Amino acid sequence: MYKLSKSISRLRIKCKNEAKGCTATFPLSEEFCHSAGCQFEPVACPHQGCSAQVLRRDLEAHAQRCEHWRQLCPMGCGTLLSLQTQAQHNCYRQLRQEYEAQRQTHRAIAAALQRKMRKMQNTMAHMKRQIGLICESLEVMDSQEEAETTGEASSSTSSSSSS
Repeated sequence: MYKLSKSISRLRIKCKNEAKGCTATFPLSEEFCHSAGCQFEPVACPHQGCSAQVLRRDLEAHAQRCEHWRQLCPMGCGTLLSLQTQAQHNCYRQLRQEYEAQRQTHRAIAAALQRKMRKMQNTMAHMKRQIGLICESLEVMDSQEEAETTGEASSSTSSSSSS
């Protein structure tokens, strides 16, 4: 049985991709190894969203023109490029636009904070005036109480003296 298996594995076969152009012949035992690297083997495009099946030998050419190709900018700006945007991409312009957008956002936040701060300052000034008025009222009330208390004390002293 072993000899039969060994004899079968030595049989020379043609590549399953012969119809696509592969002319290789090899022992049956090497079929898997050949298929893994056969340039005429259909393979899926590696780009997400692309359902194309191309020959391994054509994969690089397909990948360069595939509409689903995406790559982060190699200059490090973080922009995700496509075939359509790659040619006109300019890192400096992209970063400048992002900087300006953030700057406008920060200015808007700063203006809103300044408005809130002014409103709080006005509220605090109003509260200080009210506290001042309350303190003045309390002082007046204390003065009146003292005057009444002093007046009552002197009238009771003069009443006691006259008796």
